[in-house]
Order: sequence, then C-alpha cells, then structure tokens
Amino acid sequence: MRENAVTKKLETYFTYKLDMIKSEAVRQVNELYRKELGLVVRDLRVLRQIGDAPGIGVSALQAATFIEKTVLSKVVSRLIELGLAERTISPRDARAFELTLTAKGRKVREKADRIGAGHEQEVMFGDFSQEELESLDYLLDKLMQSLKRAPSAR
Repeated sequence: MRENAVTKKLETYFTYKLDMIKSEAVRQVNELYRKELGLVVRDLRVLRQIGDAPGIGVSALQAATFIEKTVLSKVVSRLIELGLAERTISPRDARAFELTLTAKGRKVREKADRIGAGHEQEVMFGDFSQEELESLDYLLDKLMQSLKRAPSAR
C-alpha cells in the first residue's frame, strides 16, 4: 500500500489553530466577565448587539449573533430577568417583539467593554506592535472576504 505523500499534523491546520485561540480567549474572558458581572461572552454578545441596534427583533438578533434560537431565547430571557434588557411589542407588528437595553444594561455593557478591551490590550495583544495589530486586522478582514466569495463547500 502506498502511503499518502502529504501528511499534515492536526496542529498545523489553520481552522484548528483558530478553534484553539477562540477556546482559550473565551475561557479567559469568561472568567473575568463571570467574576465582575456574573455574565459570560454569549450573554454579552447579545447585550452588545441589542445596544448596537435598539429595537432589534429576535430573528435579526439571531442572525447577527449566530446563536441557536433556543439558546438565544434563554439568553434574552435571562437578560430581561436581570433587568438588563426590555422586550416590548413592536409598533409595526403586534406579533413581534423589540429588544432594548435598560439603563442598567447600558452600564453593564460599558463595564464589559472596558473589561474586554483591557484583556485584549494587555493579554491577547500585549506582545503585538501597533503595526502588527493593523496587519492582523487587515489579514483577518481579507480572509473573511475570501471566505464569503468562495463557492459553497465542494
């Protein structure tokens, strides 16, 4: 039997590296957010999106956050129970709800943004020069554009 001429170790695959980076980054920042705010990254992703798009509906929120509907429903309910967000009936469609942040939600978001920015600056990118950060940002945007243009998986 002929062996495959190209053998690549798992840790050399870009998607594997991205998964490892994401997992470690989320683990670290979840510890900070949980300790300081009692929330996790997923909660704050939803909170931030509601803050960025006041009056957003659940379908648009799901599309923007990439969180599965039943999980998203639980996150939204929790944010409402904590007094961080409000759900009101849409004036345009009585069957739909709109979500907005409360004053408390805006304060929590501001604190979360400071925590997240500090973690990125001090831990994630502490060893990067400004030029390296700009290059990384450019390259990641370029990668995303490439992936969006690519035909579906073959």
